[in-house]
Amino acid sequence: MAEVQFSVMQLIEESANSGDRFVFPTQNTFATIENDIKFNDNQTLFEITVEKTEEYTFFVFNFGNPTPRDEKLTNIHTGEKRENSRTITEVELNNQAFFLYHYKKKLLYLSNSQKKTTFERMLKEKLNIDFKLKTLFKNIDDFLHTLKECNRINFSHINDLFSDDSTKKQALVDLTGTDAPNEFTITAKYSEHKIENFIRNLSQEKSDNKISSLIINGIDENGFGIVYNTESFQQKIKIDCTKDENGKFDITEIKENLLKAINQ
Repeated sequence: MAEVQFSVMQLIEESANSGDRFVFPTQNTFATIENDIKFNDNQTLFEITVEKTEEYTFFVFNFGNPTPRDEKLTNIHTGEKRENSRTITEVELNNQAFFLYHYKKKLLYLSNSQKKTTFERMLKEKLNIDFKLKTLFKNIDDFLHTLKECNRINFSHINDLFSDDSTKKQALVDLTGTDAPNEFTITAKYSEHKIENFIRNLSQEKSDNKISSLIINGIDENGFGIVYNTESFQQKIKIDCTKDENGKFDITEIKENLLKAINQ
């Protein structure tokens, strides 16, 4: 048995409708994608199989690169060498990666985060839709350490969030004409150091059960989307699976064990 670790990320697609620019994928999003795909990315060949159900869409990547290539093959027991019959135009697809998008959870589970950009590019080419993957954080310190710029804050109140602060309450009345919204969203751009205290205060308000569903969107120093989300989810999922005689994972076992872990 070997351990496979899945990262959990948020997958969003660019909306063709007015309103929110990005929305969560649905079954219709992947309805037209082929079940068998060949895709080249950075001189690497990917053969991708796609399984579509009402619960999830499951992508299996088998991939490899024709280089580097040695002219000789070496027997691991005897050290004997022989000519490598594989040419420079041939490739062994001996690497695997797995991506599962779960519609109810609205989350993407991926076994190889280094291939997330390839995954985005493949979807763009096949569906002509822009997708973005965002890293999820539950720890406020980890999020703030990574945060370069904050662009959206969303939360729902449990009690009157502004009842104990007359300055905040008056500012809210001046801005909206009311002091008791059910949901409050801030959409603006802030550098990390200018808003850190405010974010920490919101996190504390969530810990004190004064607000709920706190979600903060931003970008890291590399321009990748990141999300601080206090909702219940696992940031990593580890499963055990068997390999065949060629060292490749059993695809059915990977999928079944992953779904069991997601739904437990």
